[in-house]
Amino acid sequence: MEFTTIGSIMDAGTRGRILQTRHSGLSATFRARRHTALRNRSLANRNVRLRLVATIAALLLALGVAGAALGEPNRTHLVVLATSDLHGHIYPIDYFTNKADEGGLAQVHTYVEQVRAENPHVLLVDNGDVLEGGNSVLPYHYTFDADTPNPMIKVMSLIGYDSMTLGNHEFNYGLKTLGKAIDEARFPVVSANIVRENGSSFIQPYTIKDFGDFKVGVLGITTPKVPTWEKPENIEGLVFTNPVETALRHVPEMRALGADVVLIVGHTGWERKPKDSGKLAAWGSPDNWVDTGQLEENWALRLANNVPGVDVIVAGHDHIAVPMVSKMGDILLTDVIITQPGQWGDYVSRIDIELERGAEGRWQVAAKSSMVVPMAGVQPSSEVIEAAKYYHDQTVDFFKRPVAQATGDMPGGFQARFYDNGLVEIINKAQLWATGADISIAALFTDTSKISKGPITVQDVYGLYVYPNTLYTIKINGQQLREAIEASANYFHTYTDQTSLADLVNTSMRGYNYDIYQGVEYAIDISKPIGQRIV
Repeated sequence: MEFTTIGSIMDAGTRGRILQTRHSGLSATFRARRHTALRNRSLANRNVRLRLVATIAALLLALGVAGAALGEPNRTHLVVLATSDLHGHIYPIDYFTNKADEGGLAQVHTYVEQVRAENPHVLLVDNGDVLEGGNSVLPYHYTFDADTPNPMIKVMSLIGYDSMTLGNHEFNYGLKTLGKAIDEARFPVVSANIVRENGSSFIQPYTIKDFGDFKVGVLGITTPKVPTWEKPENIEGLVFTNPVETALRHVPEMRALGADVVLIVGHTGWERKPKDSGKLAAWGSPDNWVDTGQLEENWALRLANNVPGVDVIVAGHDHIAVPMVSKMGDILLTDVIITQPGQWGDYVSRIDIELERGAEGRWQVAAKSSMVVPMAGVQPSSEVIEAAKYYHDQTVDFFKRPVAQATGDMPGGFQARFYDNGLVEIINKAQLWATGADISIAALFTDTSKISKGPITVQDVYGLYVYPNTLYTIKINGQQLREAIEASANYFHTYTDQTSLADLVNTSMRGYNYDIYQGVEYAIDISKPIGQRIV
């Protein structure tokens, strides 16, 4: 082994390491400076120096720090950027209102390139629910030919994503469509807890990115509740396994393969969350957290608390932006940090990780933090705009198609959840017509949906009902019906004389979980306690 020593001095601060020492090659020679005054030194002195070098070499090998040589840094910085629940958003446009919007991959790309220009170590991941949505992917799935590339996969490949985890909505169009998208992706698509009936992996469970000096592992997890929502034929032959048990098996594998940092990028949400979960600041305090009652669906906290060897979890699925949750009372018991990027590219989660070379030459996480960065005001990427223009033009034409006529205005959103409303009746009456049921249940997915007097277009219909959900008929009794309506009434806080309209809505309950019923008359008295409001 060939060494060049430059002031090989040891002190207490080096913890046994040699200061400013480099090693390279496989020969065992020593290069000394050739000063005239040293030319006549005796062979004995040269042997002393050789023994010194041999001692240094042996010490370095014994300590296992040969990699921490002169010129190689002992600290480095990693930035992880994450998106989630993009749902087909590319252009910063609301196709349902024809107005400019914020978010989408065009703005995300600009921000990603800014971060890449500042740091050589950037990992870009997505947390699923990419392929389905109400924007540029709708006409792709319904009108494009099979040879047309998936618009989201095309743009994500252009941006340079390092991985994507499967979300529950990835299965909405069946395994053939999903398989085509995976084949087109120029990045790994991962999920560890989706397996075939024989136990083999459906897709690769994880990916490990090699940055040269260090490696980062990304383990994909998908909410195991997919079979509850999805058509059986769309997930035929697949089994969704326990996320914690799955992660406990794979994380040690990733560490053994050299992953210095391990992330779980899981399309799954929160078993507990703040009452005011829609407010970013609420996530930094242990106060006022409540159980969500969705243990089968959401696993973020159990993954953090029960899987050793994980540094960061990127959560998703419930569309809420979460800057950072770190060790906090009985909520998060470990040093894992959790972040969540919100929805539709409105935010990007940014995780900053400081790495320090340990005593054995391996990189270790010295510090980490996360935040969510809003895309509002970010200039859209011209490269993405150009790459997706064909899909954008097709989408605009698709949404302009007329399908019916409205004889009057039908406001929706917030107002529709307080009063009888024609907008909700359109959905419920259509469902009653299709099924012959006695009662229909529907929810509004956005607060911006409305229909104006005149032609009703495809744009209006999809603005009203974004997701291609499956319509079911079930038999229930009167008690079950009352309990279901009472559950919807949790959408409102208890009313008092001091309660303002703005404070009336329980922001910890998503609007799409507030169901409105057709075929039964009822009223909600929000001055009464939860569970006693239906009159």
